[in-house]
Amino acid sequence: MSDAAAVPVRLLTVCTGNICRSPYAAALLADGLAWARPGAFDVTSAGTHALVGRPVDPGSQRLLEAKDVPVPSTPARLLVAREVEQQALVLVMSDQHRVLVLDEAPAAHRRTVGLVDLATALDTVAAGYSWPDLLADAGAKEVRGRWRALPELLAALGALPSRVTPVLDPVGRGPEVFARMGAQIDAAVRTVVRWEAQFAR
Repeated sequence: MSDAAAVPVRLLTVCTGNICRSPYAAALLADGLAWARPGAFDVTSAGTHALVGRPVDPGSQRLLEAKDVPVPSTPARLLVAREVEQQALVLVMSDQHRVLVLDEAPAAHRRTVGLVDLATALDTVAAGYSWPDLLADAGAKEVRGRWRALPELLAALGALPSRVTPVLDPVGRGPEVFARMGAQIDAAVRTVVRWEAQFAR
């Protein structure tokens, strides 16, 4: 069965209101991973204190439109435990988000990581190890197995910090703050997409 035909790898991005950071990150990840591995990923977003029903903030919309990345049409929604349990990874924007995710779903502690920290860890590990070899040793031969194995491998290698590296919250602020948020998320997403793209289709 091809990666595209299998059940997709589910990734969830989480911020506070689910109108700025997490939908922006989800849109970029969905777009980039669709290029790297068409049909293999389902990327969504939610908020720990979601402004339920609100659309993506215009500041994040403008950043996405400038990149020709589709703006998510799903309105802001609240994080729920059963959704967390279905994710390969939950990518949070602050340490407080991680705390609140784990309040809802304690079993997700290995799978809940900072987006920026994930990107840093992928590069840090690659500097000393071969990712294909690590994953082969873990028996991860396809995309779902790869992302299932990833949290345990990162934990075993001590690659993640004890506290989440925060992504700047731009809510209610001007374009320059949104641009700084965008730069943080853009860099992290590029690393994640590049990591996935290294593996043979």
